[in-house]
Amino acid sequence: MSDTATTTPMQRVTLRLGQIRVNENNVRQDLSLDERFLKSIAANGVKVPVVVLPLDEDTYELKMGHRRYFASRAAKETEQEQDAIEVPAYVLDPSLREAGEDFIDQLIENDDAFRRGLTELEQADALFGAVGAGMKQARVAELTGRSRKEVSQAVKTAKTVGERTRAALAEAATYDLDLEVLGVLGEFDDDPAAVDRLLEAHSKGRFEFQVQWERDDRAEQQARATVRPQLQAAGVRLAEDSDTLPPTAELLAELDGPDGEPMSAEAHSGCPGHVATWAENPQEPGEVDYFCTDPDHFGHRPPQEDAPETHDQADVQPTEAVEETKPSEPSREYVKAGNKAYRAAEKARQAWLKDLIGRKTAPKPLAAFVTEQLLTCPKPVAQWTGDVGRHNLIKELTGYTTLAERAKSATPAKLTLLNFAVLAATFEKRMGEVRTWRTDRTARSSVYELSEIRSDARTWLTFLAEIGYPLSSVEQAITDDEPYQEDEPDPEDEPDPDDADGQAAEDSQDGASAEDSEDAS
Repeated sequence: MSDTATTTPMQRVTLRLGQIRVNENNVRQDLSLDERFLKSIAANGVKVPVVVLPLDEDTYELKMGHRRYFASRAAKETEQEQDAIEVPAYVLDPSLREAGEDFIDQLIENDDAFRRGLTELEQADALFGAVGAGMKQARVAELTGRSRKEVSQAVKTAKTVGERTRAALAEAATYDLDLEVLGVLGEFDDDPAAVDRLLEAHSKGRFEFQVQWERDDRAEQQARATVRPQLQAAGVRLAEDSDTLPPTAELLAELDGPDGEPMSAEAHSGCPGHVATWAENPQEPGEVDYFCTDPDHFGHRPPQEDAPETHDQADVQPTEAVEETKPSEPSREYVKAGNKAYRAAEKARQAWLKDLIGRKTAPKPLAAFVTEQLLTCPKPVAQWTGDVGRHNLIKELTGYTTLAERAKSATPAKLTLLNFAVLAATFEKRMGEVRTWRTDRTARSSVYELSEIRSDARTWLTFLAEIGYPLSSVEQAITDDEPYQEDEPDPEDEPDPDDADGQAAEDSQDGASAEDSEDAS
């Protein structure tokens, strides 16, 4: 081993750390010796040579590589052990150095304009490549200073993010995504349109909402693919688009059954007007609502038409006048889309709240909001009764079964978050009514307190936006007190014209002909 410089501009040698002196003119103040970097140096040693300038025959001044130098020393406990560590080094020729060149070198070596680290996806590809070449994940973790969980996540992400998604990332010039976001994109790698929507949502700060929306939609489409053949096998016609139902169509739940109770699907199945359509507000993916296409024609009546006339009803205006003032109803497809967006937003919002409440410290505005709500006691707070529904929400948001026990050992900052969790449960419970997003008179007339609920929702969402929650479009419409504009893309496949059970029901007045049944089924 040669420890002396030659006349060449830069010579590679091996030096002991005891031979190297730290540059007193180093401008870097923060060495950023994070745990991952320290572990990597401890496991691998220094791979990239440091750069030094000879001071005398056996001593060198460090010019580049201060982080590697100090991380190497941190790997050993005693100074003697540290001095004995060997590192690769490039030795500069002093005669070829200009005055002030040290500072220019430091700038170029560390300035982002002159160097670029690997993106998260590129790092994941490197880890995946190492595992693919036969290295155990545990060894990869040891050599890179990562945890096994981080390596496993990176390998999985690199594997699932396919060429189509990579092409979309390149086209959008999006390279700064973290592994969590990349993992979600990999989840939808088989759906380029979904990837495009997710990237657009990420650029607008609405990624979490769009992820939930896409997952809900995928679950719905998969469930529908199962339900369609079941309906077909049972001889039930399916209207894919409920807006194609005739204006005479009525929900079975609003009709009298043979026993005087609301009509059931089983009791109505023999009616020529029997038809199903995808549920307006499904509790589970793939649910359907059942209709009769023409109750008058097929002998069904809404319950109120068969009820005896009372004294109060005798004073009601004629039917024609009532029809003139009847509020116009939005299309069922618009309502379904709004319900879907609202439920996706609810799930994404509560996930965001869970992360917020899980922090050690609370945002500054939180304490003032908690105090204001307790002092003014609006309806969501006044309705707190400690019931099961609200307790379940608190458990979901905090992860604690018994909040009172956790409060005994909580710090003052954590207590603020726990108090906020109770308020969050009250407001979220209040907003559990899916029609909160609607402004049409039909919705307001069907839920007694809907305008009040919407007002409380506006208060809640406005505050969450102030502390950093990214509102979805349906939530923004509530805070603005405006009708929801359906701008979230709907990826539902168009019905296949060759697939009989994918066509809408087109019922005539009698609805009983074989041709009608075949066309509509």
